[in-house]
Amino acid sequence: MFRTHPVALLALTLLPSCEEPTDWQFQPLENGALVVEAIITNELKNQEILLSLSYDDLNGQPAPATGAELRVAGGGETYVFQEVPGQPGRYLSEEAFAAKLVINYTLDIQWNGGNYLATNRMVPVYPMKRLDFLPYGATDSLVVGEVAPIYLPYEQAMYEIDIDWTHLVNSDSARAKMFFYTFRTLDVNELFRPPRETVVFPKGSIVIERKHSLNPDFAAFQRALAMETEWQGGVFDEASSSLPTNISNGGHGFFGVCAVISDTLIAE
Repeated sequence: MFRTHPVALLALTLLPSCEEPTDWQFQPLENGALVVEAIITNELKNQEILLSLSYDDLNGQPAPATGAELRVAGGGETYVFQEVPGQPGRYLSEEAFAAKLVINYTLDIQWNGGNYLATNRMVPVYPMKRLDFLPYGATDSLVVGEVAPIYLPYEQAMYEIDIDWTHLVNSDSARAKMFFYTFRTLDVNELFRPPRETVVFPKGSIVIERKHSLNPDFAAFQRALAMETEWQGGVFDEASSSLPTNISNGGHGFFGVCAVISDTLIAE
């Protein structure tokens, strides 16, 4: 017996009502607020934090937040960050360190007379399957195969895939970055999201896949970010809203602590 999936039936029912043009009305807010992009990982390296300022222009570029004093503390250790000379708004830890499980890490930022705090902790990362590549039509080029399930009841993760074929083509644009997510929620916005651009690359490209574990708070931030960006423009859009944050004192962005595993492949 033929059965119609209820979600698909609902989508077909609502499609005719989703074709009206929309004029976006952006309401300017008080800008110049601190925006934090910080992911501390279990990789032994000089950890990185980016600071910038909020802004109104939809296609604008954020101004860097310079001259800040940054520290990350956890497990009885404190790590000082310094702004990189010639790279305003980019801060690196003075020494290499790796975050650990079961430890609460606190980010402390002193900037422009204000004190901004955030706390986060790492959850374990599960193994990932080996990435596969598929032929692109009748060409010799490739595309990335299935990366990760969009839903799992026991895990939340972010996958970052960097593809580089500059050694095959003399062009700085011969690179691509892709993100994929696994959440504990199944969102209609993700199921019916607008099509993303197909990334096509030649055989022999260098592909680095990194999987980040996401605790519930950081997963909620990444899910909200996806709904405002790459899931926006589909059949079941929701009204835009402010992203969640764990930065105090009116700051934006998120301070996350992630376990990371990675794999480097030659696309064949």
